[in-house]
Amino acid sequence: MFTRIAKSKPFINCSIDDETGVMLVNIGKKPLTSDDFDFLLEVISGYFEKHGQFKGIIINAKKFPYWKGAHNRVEYIGFAANNHHKFEKIALAIDGFFVRLLPKIARSKIDTEVKHFGYNQIEKADQWILNS
Repeated sequence: MFTRIAKSKPFINCSIDDETGVMLVNIGKKPLTSDDFDFLLEVISGYFEKHGQFKGIIINAKKFPYWKGAHNRVEYIGFAANNHHKFEKIALAIDGFFVRLLPKIARSKIDTEVKHFGYNQIEKADQWILNS
């Protein structure tokens, strides 16, 4: 399914399927740090500059990687606001109550389609992204 590992660092693994333009991000810790956002931006920007918009992204985590303090929350929101347009669809393969609300919240804020899936429902999320 995902043919090329783009980059990896402790607790975050990113892979991109070059044929379909789908990115998979596995997050194994919380909360994300500034370094984590820089790492993700490097991976996203490298693909985006060469190929344009991704077909979609799957974010896979056991639980939503909540923020740590107000500054970190601003980083999360800023990262999402500045990068959502690089993806046609966003699949959240994350368990938890809060993440189930995100697609409804996102509909009023961004044009990118967002859908929730359970943790590790990567194949189901991938099919949703590709069947449009």
